[in-house]
Amino acid sequence: HFGSSLASEQLVSSATGVPHCPHLHHEVCNCSMVGEGAASEPLDLAMLTGVRALDAARALLAKMPAALAQRYGDVEGFEWWESHAGLFEEARKAWGPRYRDVYRLAPSLDSPSSSVASAVLAQATWLQDPVRQALANGSPSALRSILQEVCRDSAGHAVYTFDLFTPEFCDALLHEMDHLEESGIPLRRPNGMNRYGAILSHLGFQEGLLEPLMRCVVAPLGHELWPEWVCVSDCDETYGFVVRYRIGEDVDLAEHADTSNITLNVCLGRDFADGDLYFKGVRFTDSEHEQQEYIVGHRKGIAVLHLGGHFHGVRPISKGERSNLVLWGTGADGVVRIRPDSPKQRSRRILCGLS
Repeated sequence: HFGSSLASEQLVSSATGVPHCPHLHHEVCNCSMVGEGAASEPLDLAMLTGVRALDAARALLAKMPAALAQRYGDVEGFEWWESHAGLFEEARKAWGPRYRDVYRLAPSLDSPSSSVASAVLAQATWLQDPVRQALANGSPSALRSILQEVCRDSAGHAVYTFDLFTPEFCDALLHEMDHLEESGIPLRRPNGMNRYGAILSHLGFQEGLLEPLMRCVVAPLGHELWPEWVCVSDCDETYGFVVRYRIGEDVDLAEHADTSNITLNVCLGRDFADGDLYFKGVRFTDSEHEQQEYIVGHRKGIAVLHLGGHFHGVRPISKGERSNLVLWGTGADGVVRIRPDSPKQRSRRILCGLS
């Protein structure tokens, strides 16, 4: 289920038949090839490091599979991307970061992914102070105090916004994305619908930024808002990416539901006009066929938090460019819920300490 979003006519499955999971880290592959076909000589990545790896990766940019499909595009050039993943990783190491701190939610911590949440939040200077304080407090009233309900469907499923990132973080991440694009190393499309952007989970952001963000911010809020849909194990895996809307590229996004249990969508900014999100009902619930649209605007640093199953889309931007950081939480092996916990299941989880 590499990066696919679920179209409204699809069902969610934990096994989609696509031979790749976006949440698994690539290991160095010894079969990477510079040529176009299988007849090319395999590259020995033990020898291709540093500048040699960077040169080899840049040589492949002209042969990068085109991102064409705006639905189910997750399998475009699958074998090509998989066979060169190790080479691209070595090339990125050689290129290096421009803003090293943006790869970690708490830049001063050596291992934010393994640190306790309180330590991460205390040093998470990229987060707005009210968010850090509310999450450190952890009480239901504190968590809800930072959230604004912006819409609610007929079955009561709400969408929330809150002021999450500092302007400095948004700017630094956008500059880092520019830096990665300037490297000349091919960047894989972020998911099956968006054609422009990049997969942060494959670019060194996973352990320092994305996983702590899910564990310390998204999961606690999700559990408070939707305990029947989002328990601890429903956020075991994290997949993060940046999508870009720009005149001349993708300017909107068709209606869909995400391949996730919970979704965080943060506007990183740049100059743009229009491009509002809209929400309808939630898959596998009484509101799944709802047609009324609820409009939600986007502003730099503001996060939109919703159930992964909440059908939504993006209206066209009319000028400029906007980038968004999107984070998906799923169960182990990418499992996505098809129904909420019953009261009995919820009670059992609480008794077992699994809520």
